[in-house]
Amino acid sequence: MDSKLTGWKSAAGWTAALLMATLWLVAGLWKLSDISSFQVKLNQLLVPAALTLPATLAVASGELFAGLLLLRPAWRRLGGLFSTVLLLVFMAYVGINYEPLRGADCSCFPWVERAVGPLFFWGDGAMVAVSLIAAVFAPKMARLGQLKGLMVGVLVLAGAALGWDKLGPQPGGDVPATIQVEGQEYQLDQGKKFIYFFNPTCLHCLDVGMALSKYEFQADFLGVPTQDPDFAQGFLEDAGLVGKVKISPDLELLKKTFAFEDVPYAAAVEDGKILHRFPMIELEEPEMGAKLKELGIVK
Repeated sequence: MDSKLTGWKSAAGWTAALLMATLWLVAGLWKLSDISSFQVKLNQLLVPAALTLPATLAVASGELFAGLLLLRPAWRRLGGLFSTVLLLVFMAYVGINYEPLRGADCSCFPWVERAVGPLFFWGDGAMVAVSLIAAVFAPKMARLGQLKGLMVGVLVLAGAALGWDKLGPQPGGDVPATIQVEGQEYQLDQGKKFIYFFNPTCLHCLDVGMALSKYEFQADFLGVPTQDPDFAQGFLEDAGLVGKVKISPDLELLKKTFAFEDVPYAAAVEDGKILHRFPMIELEEPEMGAKLKELGIVK
């Protein structure tokens, strides 16, 4: 298109660019604001656990890069094309894994809940159309040599977000001194403890429980059902954990310290101090076992 777009073409180009730029920038910043949570979401979308961190950083960085490209007229055509490619890659991944992912939560934008199904493709298809409008009704590309600085800036931001997510302060409060365990008061602030939060009807929780049953624990092993507590005993039997785990009903009290969203989730505690938190993404073998041995939780 001509570099001096006028009238409805200019309006269409700007409108499409602003819409997609807003979506991409909000989505990218949202992911970088809670990298660990999006890792869990990617794992639920069948991305291997070892790849969820690089995939999260790549997706978030790509979204930010697309959004920033779209905001500058000289780069808008490239931004529209890059935006289109991103969407097509997302659609291809979901299409390839459609049957096992059908009905799964695939919300990649804050405040917008979506599930894998026909509407997913209609929604992404509409965004592809908007991205192409932004690309077609854009001035000629210019100042491409400055893109290196933009890419470096996005990567620096992603690196800073990663450092904050992994090394910054963790949500939650102090470990309670005592909790109820099997009807009795239990000292949680003395010695080593391993606390496992699980949903008794969750197959992933059962898989992790079966993996944990193979270890010889040197710490007290506490189980906390997050729902359906009446099924907890059956869960322990199915996982091979009977005799190894003591059940606590104090979910709400413990969630003030361990502010998790999804199960399975676990934490290692020693003398009232948190040694390590295990979000779902870290409860995968062989990494889980190696960490438990490093912390002295198991032999």
